[in-house]
Amino acid sequence: MAQPVRPGGTAASSFLLTRLVLIVAAVAAPLLLLLVVTLQADRRDAEKEAFGALKGRADKAAEEVYDILEQADHLLMFMASRPGVRKLDSGACQNLMGGPGSLSNSAYTNLGLLAPNGSMVCSTNAKPGLVDFSGEAWFVQGMAAAGLSLSKPLRGPISQRMVLYLTRPVTNEAGQRVALLALALDLAYVNTKLAPLLDGPDSSVGIRQGQRIFLTRLPEPERWMGQEVPKTLLDAPELASVPVRVGVGVSGSPRAFAVTPMKKYDLEAIAGMPSDFVYADANAQALHGAAAAAAAIVLGVGAAVFFARRLTAALRSITDTARALSAGATNVRADTALPGEFGEVASEFNRLMDRNDQKAADLRTSNAHAVRVRQIYETLSQTGQAIAHRVSGAGLFHVVCDVATRAGLATDARVVVATAQGLRTEVIAPADGTQGPQPEGAGQTPDAVPLHLVVEAVESGTPRHAVHADAGWIAVPFSTSGRPAGAILMRVSEGAMLDDETAGLMTELGRDISFGLDLERHREAEAALSAAEAANLAKSTFLSHVSHELKTPLNAVLGFAQLARSTPCAEADSEVRGSLDQVLAAGRQLRLIIDDLMDVSLIESGGVALDMAEINVAEVAKATTQQQEPAARTLGISLKLDITTEPVEVVTDGVRVRQILTNLVSNALKYNRPGGTVTVSMEPQAERVHIRVEDTGQGMSPAQLKGLFQAFNRLGRERSAVEGTGIGLFITKRLVDLLGGTLTFESVEGEGTVVTFCLPTRLAASPLQEPPADADPPDRRRELAASVVYIEDNPVNVILLEQWFRRYPGIALTTAETGHAGLAACHELKPDLVLLDMQLPDMTGVEVLKQLRQNPRTADLRVVALSANTLPADIQEALTAGAMAYWPKPVDFDRMETDLAEVLADRP
Repeated sequence: MAQPVRPGGTAASSFLLTRLVLIVAAVAAPLLLLLVVTLQADRRDAEKEAFGALKGRADKAAEEVYDILEQADHLLMFMASRPGVRKLDSGACQNLMGGPGSLSNSAYTNLGLLAPNGSMVCSTNAKPGLVDFSGEAWFVQGMAAAGLSLSKPLRGPISQRMVLYLTRPVTNEAGQRVALLALALDLAYVNTKLAPLLDGPDSSVGIRQGQRIFLTRLPEPERWMGQEVPKTLLDAPELASVPVRVGVGVSGSPRAFAVTPMKKYDLEAIAGMPSDFVYADANAQALHGAAAAAAAIVLGVGAAVFFARRLTAALRSITDTARALSAGATNVRADTALPGEFGEVASEFNRLMDRNDQKAADLRTSNAHAVRVRQIYETLSQTGQAIAHRVSGAGLFHVVCDVATRAGLATDARVVVATAQGLRTEVIAPADGTQGPQPEGAGQTPDAVPLHLVVEAVESGTPRHAVHADAGWIAVPFSTSGRPAGAILMRVSEGAMLDDETAGLMTELGRDISFGLDLERHREAEAALSAAEAANLAKSTFLSHVSHELKTPLNAVLGFAQLARSTPCAEADSEVRGSLDQVLAAGRQLRLIIDDLMDVSLIESGGVALDMAEINVAEVAKATTQQQEPAARTLGISLKLDITTEPVEVVTDGVRVRQILTNLVSNALKYNRPGGTVTVSMEPQAERVHIRVEDTGQGMSPAQLKGLFQAFNRLGRERSAVEGTGIGLFITKRLVDLLGGTLTFESVEGEGTVVTFCLPTRLAASPLQEPPADADPPDRRRELAASVVYIEDNPVNVILLEQWFRRYPGIALTTAETGHAGLAACHELKPDLVLLDMQLPDMTGVEVLKQLRQNPRTADLRVVALSANTLPADIQEALTAGAMAYWPKPVDFDRMETDLAEVLADRP
């Protein structure tokens, strides 16, 4: 029941007025917020549209001027190609131009041919010889230019109009520059083309030359043609969002302008407009919106005051109810049993309170949504900063989970990763702030975590929400390399479920996490690639140095052993001869091991270069097998050949094919048994050729076959008497793969092995021509007569070659220990042959080669590189620098004797 009415209407009126004003404010606040957001969007759209139109005008201006200049250049090139013009025939030139005033294009005021002294040979608007242009800057510039040249804007002496001179030199048939064609482009014509591009009284369009001079500028072209561009325009910064600059214009007011370059002619088209015009419409709309909002607020407040005063007298009877409400009692209502109009007022009052409660609830919902959006934006911002600071993937997960809980977005946040074994939680950030990898469901029962929601989000690629175990949950999926990888799982209040806006923001959060993870993978891949390249380079450099350091002493061992083996003493003493043979065999075996190690390095680094050519693989297989006959006889093994007599042509690398077959046959011999057999056969087919190496040796078990192509794996035969490194088949398999072939093994332990090497092929119809048997080589030692300079810093190598060359009475050997000493000896003696070590104490062999080729006296000397560096890159570098051949160390004197004769035989 209502309390009796008491005096105090003023207080009641104030109370009612205050509440009505608060209601108006509660309704107006969200509307004002919406108005502000709308106005901001309108300003962005206005800016984008205005700047786009501005850039379009600049592009159109550039297109118009570019077309004019292209037509002018084509006219100049046409005129410069005419015989009468090239011969400076004034009559023919004048006829070609069609006489005075014949230019049909209003863009040009004059076209003339100028002699080198600046006089006019012929022209469309002036008599020849009456005008001298030799002192004009554009004439001097045009005569010096190789092609088209543009002058600065100036007033034409004949037309008295502002023009731009386009010049192009004229050459005669001998290619000599004999004249200059000049075309005066009327800038007024350019202005007429640019005038339609003016958009409004304060817009501008112009052409800038060399970024410093106005070729023209509209409006007021006469004022600006040839004037310098104000520094404020040159220093104007470009906006980040659009290709538009904003700076102080020529009028002193802020202007926005777009620039389109014409690089061919060193020109730029500029379109400008006042900065205020960009936002003029948006500002007007903002002003109208603000006025409407202010009017609505004023009307609302006025209405509140009016009704408060009118209702105060009529509602005295419900003062107690109003006071209860003002004291915070929200569940009280006015007594509707009051008689007459007072009851109606009470009913309306009650309905008003009901509506007020609804609006307050709506406002609370709106505020809660705004808070939610702010929390998501804060999480997005921190995530973006973490990505910018290049945190790791795990660190990014920690940042997202930590920020989500600290910002109030979630009371529990965790990263669930999809693996082949199922879902795994990587990071958990509960409300108490603890973090770190934990087992699935840590701190909760397994049923409390809705993993099915993660599965749905990952499979759909979109955020999902659900109520689970009396809590709201949101799963935000992310991916790596475009493949689903997991989800951020957050526990939220039931009222914080996803709507269209928050779902879009959550999707953006998932994309940001995916981007951060992909960025980390990219950085890791780059770092791994850089490390691999550095390691590969270091390994190659190390192997090159190791090869050189091993082969240098090995050169002395093999060299002196070969010399000692050929002495009469060794020939007479079988024990000494046998010992030297053992030394030579061991040294050659060591050289093969070093070469194999270098091949392994090249294969692993991808540095093997193939020399593809058409070869007769039947002949190669036959020759390679026959080279193994001495080793087969020594081991007591029968070596058989079953190879077709027809040529089998294959486009492949012949050297690598020999290396593959040599290794296969050598293995078949080494791992055979005394009295065993090795058979090499060939089966050409329509598209492939099969080469089989079959032995009756030890064979291999299935376990050994599995490790057959592993580097340095000798398959348990390390303790046998057979020498080896375990890398032969590794190299062979890689070479076969590089050649596009296949390599298969069939083996039975204790019975033998069959190796099949297949290559693509095509059969030839002509019969195989057997190479003629070599006649007994003549003794060339007595025939050779030459002077040789040997540049070598290693004294052992010097002694070795000095002793070897003593067998050649006709060869005079001179040695030099340094590169500079060698250069001096070559300049003084001009020898028939220079043997050059590639690593000298004062300079490299390549530097010696370059200096020899640069000196006219030594430029044509025959130079052979003699070095232990046998990497393909080292060999190619020496050959490119001018070496005619590259002989590796350790020196094979039998081969060197043949090569030496061939090199000296080519002397003129």
